[in-house]
Amino acid sequence: MKINLKAPAKINLFLEIKNKRQDGYHNLESIMQTVSLYDELSFELTNRDISLECNNKNLACDETNVVYKTITAVKTRFNIDSGVKIYLKKGIPMEAGLGGGSSDAAATLEALVKLWNIKVTKSELEQIAATLGADVPFFLTGGTALCEGIGEIVTPLKKIDNLNVVLVNPGFGIPTAGVYKKIKFPLTNQVRIHTIKSLICDGSFNTQNAFNSCFNRLEEFVFPDYPEIIKIKSVLNELGCVSLMSGSGGTVFGIFDSNTKIEAVKFCLNKCNWETWFVSTTDISFKPQLSDI
Repeated sequence: MKINLKAPAKINLFLEIKNKRQDGYHNLESIMQTVSLYDELSFELTNRDISLECNNKNLACDETNVVYKTITAVKTRFNIDSGVKIYLKKGIPMEAGLGGGSSDAAATLEALVKLWNIKVTKSELEQIAATLGADVPFFLTGGTALCEGIGEIVTPLKKIDNLNVVLVNPGFGIPTAGVYKKIKFPLTNQVRIHTIKSLICDGSFNTQNAFNSCFNRLEEFVFPDYPEIIKIKSVLNELGCVSLMSGSGGTVFGIFDSNTKIEAVKFCLNKCNWETWFVSTTDISFKPQLSDI
């Protein structure tokens, strides 16, 4: 038996840090959105062994890899004797604020449920996901969602369909942990999520005012050390795109309010030494067969 899946990237339309927890993590409010940039994974049943290969040689394929950790967690939780062979084709850049590793973990969870014929509730799967990474529970839902706590409390929102987005990456990664270490409290002028959340729920997230309600608190902790990201955002703004850094960076995304800007943006960005992808907002079609749905 073989399963092939696409694991989508995400962008953060909104990200505010609420406070720091006693366990060292941060409580946040975020609205995440999956987009049509993907990693591709193939899963094949084996006798007992775990095998993970990747086309990107910079990515470790041992016990430190989140996909490998996911396999181990599922095998332990459900006492599985079977093994699995996985090939991961990376299309999402690493340490880019796009959630590639978390998306791969969620896809692996879903594939293993089917591959190993595991009877599991949605709640159990979400519990496992939360132990693997803060963004992993979101990718079990995908689409448009409000994420709270450290990211593990996920509330689906009305879908934002077919919104044109450009992703621009400077060509280097930014470790998430290092960014969060720079956060100092109290934060001034906390931004409220209500405006953008209401516009999404009303189906009105397709206007300039809605785009301007996008916000990412982490920009102020990343920009001082990475002027190249400021430059990307400036270029996109000059081209008429509302732009924002995704997650902890370093990818910046731009939102188009019409198709007419796309060619002009492509022409300009082709002159820059950045990685670019023209994508759209998307939902996740693959879902595991869970015992409570």
